Amino acid sequence: MIRLISLDLDGTLLDPSGAVTPATKAAIAQARSAGLRVVLNTGRPIPEAFWFAREAGCDSLVCALGGGALADSATGQVIRRWDIEEPSGRQALELCLGKEIELMIFAGNEILADPFSKQSLLKTYPFPAFHDNTIVTANPLGYMEEHNLPLTKIHGDQNPGRYPLEELAQLPEIQLTASNDHDFELVAQGVDKGRTLALLAMMYGVPLCDCAGVGDSDNDLAMLRAVGTPIAMGNAAKAVKDISCRIVPSNGEEGVAQAILSCLPDAH
Repeated sequence: MIRLISLDLDGTLLDPSGAVTPATKAAIAQARSAGLRVVLNTGRPIPEAFWFAREAGCDSLVCALGGGALADSATGQVIRRWDIEEPSGRQALELCLGKEIELMIFAGNEILADPFSKQSLLKTYPFPAFHDNTIVTANPLGYMEEHNLPLTKIHGDQNPGRYPLEELAQLPEIQLTASNDHDFELVAQGVDKGRTLALLAMMYGVPLCDCAGVGDSDNDLAMLRAVGTPIAMGNAAKAVKDISCRIVPSNGEEGVAQAILSCLPDAH
């Protein structure tokens, strides 16, 4: 019996306009009324995960930063965070800066952006929960050193021809993934949505075999492999569909609402 549903955000919970639809909110409310936990498991930073958890009506625990953090939206507490070991964190950032790549730099509990990235993100990423919590600095590395901040995650977008992926892949203690076909995400080795979901589910007292996961992209694969019921969106990558037990319509066709409702005890 499914007792917990783990939802990816972009391409899954959110429709193509970046919104949570009324049908999705209703499905989440119905699932929670039936006693299921419904949680967010996203590559986005903690402030955005908190905002969307409240907006959608999800449970308070969230997995954020692609598994890099577990936090509680009810208290604002960061329960656990996994940072990138040095010197790999510094070297990774040095490889990415100054290349006209749109960078989101997640430094511990802070979000940093260089001026180029900030201007780009204002056009491509119009989410107030992100911008309201972002510090703009011309020298992210210097800012991190001054404030003794670790590197937790880098998200790069908008200029694939400049991504230093081969060089990044050579660094120890890091791993690369992606949330779509034109970005990259860099986190600490061993960090993924599946491992952090395991801790979240344990805190709620739910074994992973009684969990469902819904996702669409490569950074969802670990989450889907961890759960007893993996569900792919209709817009999902082939690798996601290949490991899922069922496929629902796309995020433009209320697919996540159907996925949630299919997990309810009376759905079968």
